[in-house]
Amino acid sequence: MPIRQFLRGGVFDPDIISVMSTAFHHVCKALEAVSDRSDVTKEMIATRIIQLAQHGETDPNVLRERVLGEFGLPRLREEP
Repeated sequence: MPIRQFLRGGVFDPDIISVMSTAFHHVCKALEAVSDRSDVTKEMIATRIIQLAQHGETDPNVLRERVLGEFGLPRLREEP
């Protein structure tokens, strides 16, 4: 599931969309590994990644780690 469907008319540089997509993919993959966290939806993940990107965060690893931490998911030490 691509992050683009959650942008809701937001305008981002293609490079930033790529960064957000990478972070979204990795957070969703981590979520799948923690099946008891059904309260964290992909829309919530996408929304938070988009918010962070709107505030200037452009590192997919930082986006991933911040969102994982905020939702109480295990953080990843390396790029999966």
